[in-house]
Amino acid sequence: MESVLIAVGAMVPMLLILVVVHELGHFATARSLGVKVLEFGVGFPPRAFGFYTGRTRVLISPDTRFVNLDGEASLRTGQLVKVISSEDTEGNLVAQVIEGPRPRRGLTGRLPGKGEPREDFGRDDWLKHDGKVRAVEDGSFVLADMLFSVNWTLLGGFVRLAGESNPDVPRSLASKGVGTRFLVLVAGPLMNAILPIVFFTVLLMLPQDVLVGRLMVGEVSPGSPAQEAGVKAGDAILQANGHEIENSGDLIRAINLNGGSTMEWLVDRGGGQQIITVTPRFDQDAGRWLVGILTEMVGAHTERRSNPPWVALRDSFVNTWELLVLVKQGMSGAFSQGSAPQLSGPIGIAQIAGEFTREGGLAGWLTITILLSINLAILNILPIPMLDGGRLVFVMLEWVRRGKRVPPEREGMVHLIGFAVLIGLIVLISANDVLRLIEGRSFLGG
Repeated sequence: MESVLIAVGAMVPMLLILVVVHELGHFATARSLGVKVLEFGVGFPPRAFGFYTGRTRVLISPDTRFVNLDGEASLRTGQLVKVISSEDTEGNLVAQVIEGPRPRRGLTGRLPGKGEPREDFGRDDWLKHDGKVRAVEDGSFVLADMLFSVNWTLLGGFVRLAGESNPDVPRSLASKGVGTRFLVLVAGPLMNAILPIVFFTVLLMLPQDVLVGRLMVGEVSPGSPAQEAGVKAGDAILQANGHEIENSGDLIRAINLNGGSTMEWLVDRGGGQQIITVTPRFDQDAGRWLVGILTEMVGAHTERRSNPPWVALRDSFVNTWELLVLVKQGMSGAFSQGSAPQLSGPIGIAQIAGEFTREGGLAGWLTITILLSINLAILNILPIPMLDGGRLVFVMLEWVRRGKRVPPEREGMVHLIGFAVLIGLIVLISANDVLRLIEGRSFLGG
């Protein structure tokens, strides 16, 4: 029960942060480029609470219809209204319909009369936005129509944009050019790629106990890359590709960064130093690159280390890049063995997050959050329907076809099919996660 609580307690804030940061990228970029943002939600509905912000000026014309209101004079500051707006030739929003709350006793408001086309209230080429009235002026009013909401299902977030697939809606995403839509879509994955830099900076500034000593080769497996390279038991590994090796973690990182390519090891053998070239091979069962040795630390002592902010920030870029390389190496290694990389669904992610957090505390939680942020960035940029990368494909197709768009209904069908396939894949992966739990297999490989 304790493991379950740790897993859930680690996963919920982690996913919340990762998804909210992702959506913040879409949100900030869309607003800066003139796309109408209707809602930024933390978590998923049902809604717990929310508040409106923003200052959108909306003109009132003689043709504006009022529902549950007696006209412009009945608009009040702080009043919650629903508005349906068109856009004039100068880019101003013009209210076609302003709907107030249900009328109080004795107030009928102006409802659509006989012969008035009620279906106009649902026209697809108008902007539908709601919010609270900030100010009322002669012939216009100011509306706070951007909703920040907090929802009960705290496992992510979302951004609701005007007209994501309808270019006729005023200030919609779909009405913008290829460049704007490209930037809005790519901003989410970009934020997930930037987040590790922030987290690595924090992680590198935290005081940590580091085991430092002389890493000795205790055993060399027959037929392994290490044996083929001439590594012998008793060798002390001093460097790998020019980088100091202070513990087994340093060596494991170096091996996985250089899997499939030749590495140069500087070893101490009997008091003399020599260079040995080793080429790691991918082990499918372990899920990582190996050279076939067992090591032990000699003369190990623990040092407490932390970096000043400027050094931590510099090294965070290096660590983020190396993490990207590690992800690529893991995928290429699996494919080289004719198998797919090991995937985990929500259950597996929770288990991994719990293991990292239980063993490493805050540093462990930050480490797994960094890893998953990188994976989320990569996943979202891939050309998978329904995800950002899938939508980017259609934007790039439009650019290649010199402005000719794929019909929204066809693009929507592709994303719908992709969504169904994605949900099915998540179900299958989750079933495999449950099977691994039952069999007692580790989600971390090995």
